[in-house]
Amino acid sequence: MKRASGVGHLTPFLPGLEKLLGDPEVSEIMINGPGNVWVERGGRLEPHPAPDLTSAWLHRAAIHIARPLGLDPAGRPILDARLEDGSRVAICTPPASPEVAITIRRFGGRAFTAEDLVRLGSLPEDILEAARSTLASRQNILVSGGTGSGKTTLLNALIELLPEDERIVAIEDTLELRIDRANCLRFEAGAIGSEAVSIRDLVRHALRHRPDHIVVGEVRGGEAADLLQALNTGHGGSLTTIHANNARSALSRLASCAMQAGDALPWEVTCRGVVDGIALVLHVARREGRRFVEDALEVCGYDAALGHWITAPPGARRHRTEDGHGSGTQPETGTHTHTPKEANA
Repeated sequence: MKRASGVGHLTPFLPGLEKLLGDPEVSEIMINGPGNVWVERGGRLEPHPAPDLTSAWLHRAAIHIARPLGLDPAGRPILDARLEDGSRVAICTPPASPEVAITIRRFGGRAFTAEDLVRLGSLPEDILEAARSTLASRQNILVSGGTGSGKTTLLNALIELLPEDERIVAIEDTLELRIDRANCLRFEAGAIGSEAVSIRDLVRHALRHRPDHIVVGEVRGGEAADLLQALNTGHGGSLTTIHANNARSALSRLASCAMQAGDALPWEVTCRGVVDGIALVLHVARREGRRFVEDALEVCGYDAALGHWITAPPGARRHRTEDGHGSGTQPETGTHTHTPKEANA
């Protein structure tokens, strides 16, 4: 698949943004129109003066990004592209937007291990141990959070907990994960010529490649149904992420995505599939520039009569198994929030 040029190649077309494009501390550049630029640095948004960035320059930049992909912004006003350096660019041009809007999300910098996240205060030690135990027992983890909350950072760290001698198949909308494994297949959705290859296509196809573990970068739609089928048929120790406001709503979102499949099962059956397929939910949040695991819960069941997920704090079920009836911990229907020291993830 063709890729647009890297971030460095955009500098001639975005006057006034040269330093931003070369600054490794800048994670996102948001251009709302001529001279209207905002930057995310260290998790915080700030305006950036760019008086020389005119409408004509923005049109040229859009064309420069789209041309290697065989696209024309005039005929396709909404465009998502991945640059050669891994950065992502979203473009919206008239008539879909009053002015050319360009958002550049940079990827680079260092990859954080789980231990790094613990040291930084982003991942509580007890939650790491719960995640390690979950994957070791070949159960599956769902990571949830909002945009830019650190889902991919946490997912990368969790992948490192998987056994080195087992096979991983990773499926992404855009290749963002950093997986340093010899026995790993990377699949990317997108348009191949006139054919569109979806995440759902790739989840189904992945099963033909003998995965020990399946990693889906993000679940958004009907592919959730196929993923749940895979998680419940011998691919334990798998991982995925989903957009959600909290850990509990992540379970409902996953079930709702599965219901988008044309051959979806009834809601109650789907929810039972979520319970069987997901053992642990980790919810990440971003506040005041800090990213951290805000909530974690074990998935114990689904009460169809009340429409409630039955959950417990991480490790509760393991403690009951180890202690017999001694721990006294019972599943609950409330959320379990952790308030660790906040740190960048």
